[in-house]
Amino acid sequence: MAKFIIVAVVTTLPVLAQTTPVPTAPPLTDRERVQADRAKAAEDEKVAPITRPWDRDADGKRPWERKSSKP
Repeated sequence: MAKFIIVAVVTTLPVLAQTTPVPTAPPLTDRERVQADRAKAAEDEKVAPITRPWDRDADGKRPWERKSSKP
């Protein structure tokens, strides 16, 4: 009887000690990834004149973003 109790305790305690896995968020779909990338790029572009003034003109535009003065 003692051996049975010992075997029961030894086999059930590790099972009882296991925790439930933490639920993770489902992976993003391709569309959600693209939307997130575009939103991040738009935000980066919005704050770029402040964070990277060395590649901007006085009006905050990059050289290749300027409109040509030719008619």
